Amino acid sequence: MTPEIVFRILMIVSFIAMFGIRIYFQSRVLHEDREINIQENKLSLAAGSIAALVTLIFGAEYIFFPGMFSFTYILDYPDWLRWLGVLALAGGITLLGMAHYQLDKSFSSFVVSKEEHQLVTSGPYRWIRHPIYTAYLINYLAGGLLASNLVLTFIPVLFFGLMIINRIPREEGVMRKEFGQDYLDLEARTGGLLPKLHRQGK
Repeated sequence: MTPEIVFRILMIVSFIAMFGIRIYFQSRVLHEDREINIQENKLSLAAGSIAALVTLIFGAEYIFFPGMFSFTYILDYPDWLRWLGVLALAGGITLLGMAHYQLDKSFSSFVVSKEEHQLVTSGPYRWIRHPIYTAYLINYLAGGLLASNLVLTFIPVLFFGLMIINRIPREEGVMRKEFGQDYLDLEARTGGLLPKLHRQGK
């Protein structure tokens, strides 16, 4: 088995893992009977959709039709960088699963306010407020490294970054409104996408 086949198999496994996590936890909240108020906007939806679509198209090309988009492989990443992508993907998928598990029925694919909404502060939420976004940024970049594909390395990260830059202020505004001082306290002790390097003294 050649290294390239191994990389393709690992890409397939990572796709299955990410889709499996998302579909499972989305299914748990799909038919909720509590009141849900969606507060999303078109710009963040469009940017996130482009990131996902580019990943699906160019990821499928890499797995099933390698070389079809030859312009995306003009740089030949060294194997050590591609294995670094594999390790990063493993970490990103683990973080994605942990974050979804902690959210459970508080999870939503959109910016929402929910009846009987709970503020989650366990698991990765002890250190960062948006671990799912962090996980996707890692996974998008790492998938591009694994595939040695310029488009996969940079375009999904760019558009997903645009999505979260637009979405996070709106999302955190909703959370402050719902949870008040509890969320302000969480903001004070956690980072947005990365843990704070230094915690303020109590």
